[in-house]
Amino acid sequence: MLTFIIPVKSAQVSGSWGQFSKLFERTLKSVTSQTSPNYRVVVVCHEKPETDFNHPKIEYIHVDFPVPDLKTTPKETHNGLKEQDKSMKILKGVEYVKKYDSDYLMVVDSDDCISNRIVAYVDENLKKDLVGWYFSAGYFYREGDKFISLNRNGFNTLCGTCIIIKPDYIKHIFREEPVLEYIHGTTKFPDNSSLTKLPFPGAAYSLANGENHYMQMDQIKKLNKRASIFSLATLKSIIRKLKKYRVKVLSSKLIEEFGLYNVNLK
Repeated sequence: MLTFIIPVKSAQVSGSWGQFSKLFERTLKSVTSQTSPNYRVVVVCHEKPETDFNHPKIEYIHVDFPVPDLKTTPKETHNGLKEQDKSMKILKGVEYVKKYDSDYLMVVDSDDCISNRIVAYVDENLKKDLVGWYFSAGYFYREGDKFISLNRNGFNTLCGTCIIIKPDYIKHIFREEPVLEYIHGTTKFPDNSSLTKLPFPGAAYSLANGENHYMQMDQIKKLNKRASIFSLATLKSIIRKLKKYRVKVLSSKLIEEFGLYNVNLK
């Protein structure tokens, strides 16, 4: 069985709780659209987001540790505080789901979508007794677009929704200094074992939704800087990006596989 752990930030640090709740609901619908029933979903939060979506596979557990203080702390510390809060929630979820004796765990960011083939693929490969898988390939989706970008290599270094791992190994994905942080680019472990590359794109990373504290519009502009289409620098940049990214139409097949519908954000 695969257990999904979804850490949720507090309403107190959300830019728009209503907007975030829409994204979260889409994530839940995506995760629970798996073609295999051998999974559970554990949501770890301070407050339950505003959603009427219910599913028998979903459980909510609430934490009582303090919400990140973004009002009286320096701005440059905010990302670290958010990452620490997220990591503490993941670990709380890991501890809670021990009672399920899960074969594998997967952390899903609360605004991302995942392939509906993941649990079935894990089922098919249980006998191989692998440490787990990492998502080398995945999609980037800018909210409201009719196109989606396939990142063919290194997706796991950019998006937190990217690792399926045995419970005994998940402790190696964290570092404690300078703050507790979930290091999702990890693929190798102290016993010389390593994660295996998932052979298909596993997740869709939601960008520019107003709630992602890393991939906001200013970062996206840096990744996708617009210059004159006729300039040599632009042509070279396009060539470099095409080696790593492939832009595709957001087809009905992709929408169905990832549950990536338009949430109509304002």
